[in-house]
Amino acid sequence: MRKMQTLTKSIVLPKIWSDQVRRAWQLPKELKVSEWADYNRILDPLTCAEPGMWRTDRTPYLRGIMDAFINPLIEKITIKASTQVGKTEAMYNMLAYAIDQDPGPALLVMPREPDAKTVSRRRIRPMIEISQALRSHITADQDDVTKMEIALDRMILYFAGANSPAALSQKPVRYLFMDETDKYPHFSGEEADPVKLATERTRTFWNHKIVSCSTPTTKDGYIHREYERSDRRCYYVPCPHCGGYQVLDFEQIKVPETERDPEKIKHLHLAWYECLYCKERITDLMKQRMLLLGQWLPEVVKVSNRGKLPEKIIYPPASHAGFYLNALYSPWLTFSEIIAEFFNSKDRIELLMNFINSWLAQIWQEKVEETRPDKLKTLCLPYQKCTVPEDAIVLTGGVDVQKGYFAVVIRAWGVKQESWLILDEVVEQWEDVVKILFNSTYASVNPNLDPYFVRLSCIDTGYETSQVYDICRDFRSISRAIKGKDQLSGVPYKTSTIDKYPDTGKIIPGGLLLWLLDTTYFKDKISRFVHAPNPIWHLHSNPSVEYLEWFCGEHKVIKRDKKKSQAYEVWQPVRTHSKTHFWDAEVYAAAAAEMLHVFALKDEDKPKPQAEKVNHDSEQKIDSWVGKRKNWIRHG
Repeated sequence: MRKMQTLTKSIVLPKIWSDQVRRAWQLPKELKVSEWADYNRILDPLTCAEPGMWRTDRTPYLRGIMDAFINPLIEKITIKASTQVGKTEAMYNMLAYAIDQDPGPALLVMPREPDAKTVSRRRIRPMIEISQALRSHITADQDDVTKMEIALDRMILYFAGANSPAALSQKPVRYLFMDETDKYPHFSGEEADPVKLATERTRTFWNHKIVSCSTPTTKDGYIHREYERSDRRCYYVPCPHCGGYQVLDFEQIKVPETERDPEKIKHLHLAWYECLYCKERITDLMKQRMLLLGQWLPEVVKVSNRGKLPEKIIYPPASHAGFYLNALYSPWLTFSEIIAEFFNSKDRIELLMNFINSWLAQIWQEKVEETRPDKLKTLCLPYQKCTVPEDAIVLTGGVDVQKGYFAVVIRAWGVKQESWLILDEVVEQWEDVVKILFNSTYASVNPNLDPYFVRLSCIDTGYETSQVYDICRDFRSISRAIKGKDQLSGVPYKTSTIDKYPDTGKIIPGGLLLWLLDTTYFKDKISRFVHAPNPIWHLHSNPSVEYLEWFCGEHKVIKRDKKKSQAYEVWQPVRTHSKTHFWDAEVYAAAAAEMLHVFALKDEDKPKPQAEKVNHDSEQKIDSWVGKRKNWIRHG
């Protein structure tokens, strides 16, 4: 018997199934994504600041994000987050879990094709090779690994740039991972939106998953729009003093009132977080404990006004889970570093935009300022149209020329650039424009003052250019032909000569000039006057409806130059077909005032009542500002 047992042990049975086939039939372990990562994910020292085994407890807020990946009810996961919180690594953990536990064809999309190649070579392939669990799925065929594709034993992983329509639209996939979606082009070549193209690749899989993550940009950015469509989850952490649960908010970071030096704040760790409820100080040393006790709550779950969680938290069924995270949660950033970055950024638009987007994970509100008709009506004063307030010194005019009609504005100016709307009129004939600007007088509210003439007017040459030139030649001393430019090089206006000898092209002495205006400069200036705490921009008692609407036809927005990584401000219509004719006419009237140097007006330049003028004619100062030019103000 003993001899038989020895003989049996010596027999080697043939291997029917290979290791790969065995693994293919092996049931996956019942693990969450975070648990799988803690057991199997290894961070590459070439790409990670903290290499070695992955520890979810280092960034506890990622646990809920990763584990949502295996929730059978959830089809889409949207991560709207700042940089330096680990959002991309969380997405890679979901991909790694799928490779090892629940395989299916996957597509990873980056903003551009070179980005996709870099991620494939520098991030995903090293992630697979360094982990034993993932490495076991690599095939022996070297051709299975290319720059844009990795074929494993049970699935294929594709890579694509959002700027490549063919790569986005050809391959059906079960898993779709999209990184930095707000950097995607709006349209991929002549095809549809790249996100839509990629998403349609998942249609054939009933159990598909779509994961997208990005720092936000504006309200029109993809990640913000998708987050708004989700169940909008935020990570609530308890105060170590009172236990009140709250979302970490930048407004609660405090520094000593007298300290604004960013470097000093950062290096001396002067900042702290103030609890929303008990107002106690929360230091950086307390943050990790708070993060470990935090909970993800969708928007529908309400926290009491003292930060108490509901006794029983019920998560409503949702197919789209959205997660929001800002840099305050990052274990690699202190409160002092965050607010120091704010102080370094707040005075430059492009830096402030980056701070809002990349640090606070909030959208940049493109609209800087907008004037509304109801706001504008608050600037009305109790004087009548075509009458001039007593403090006014000089009148200027502006005409916006349109096809078939003209928007005409006359504005009075006084000391410290205080101004009053005298007339706002829409007319259809050049004769009416000439009458308003050059052949009319405007009475003062003070009957003892002489009536006023328009001292200088600016007329737009956008339409009926030759007629504008003729008018400006006829009224050469009191009118100027203008053309608006968004920006000039450091000056509010400059001139070019229109009248030249046809045979030689030489300038005719004393010929007509075309005045080029920096419209952005004058629009900014008017906007400051309108929105000043004590407005110096006034309207008469009954401005027309057209004036109120057309004046408010533009607002200032922030534009991005992606190639130069810069941001800049620009005025543009509130709506596609918004009319802005009175706004433009006011710009031209303000330009005329600038040409007259109204910013230098003084109290002694104010017109004197008739009796006072008679008594003091012999004592009039020759060197006064107004007296430098004969008939400068052109009273009657």
